[in-house]
Amino acid sequence: MERPVKKQHAFEKILQEMNRAGGFRAAVLSTTEGLPLASSPADYEDEMAAAIVALLNKAARQAHRQLNLAQVDELSLVSDDRTRLACRYFSAGGQEMVLAVLAPPDHSYRRLTNQAIREIKQCWMS
Repeated sequence: MERPVKKQHAFEKILQEMNRAGGFRAAVLSTTEGLPLASSPADYEDEMAAAIVALLNKAARQAHRQLNLAQVDELSLVSDDRTRLACRYFSAGGQEMVLAVLAPPDHSYRRLTNQAIREIKQCWMS
């Protein structure tokens, strides 16, 4: 899949604004197969994070298949210190994507990730 530089910069800008507004430590946009599309901060290890997201996606697919669950739209892990890795699944132009955010303890993330997903979809289609 091609990843035009212009769109990558637009995605990074969306992630930067979301991180600023939510106080998130990091965010990664990737395909569900684990191909990183953008990250914020830019020096964040997006390839490693995308690989983690791909593993979580595999777990979500297994849960869907083995437990007969409906399609998963979010997967969340919370660490001992209450830091949350939230993975939001969505589709844009036929491409399945994941927006993963690393949120500090007791920070809400749904409204901001919903807004970022809308903006990413608009950018993807333009």
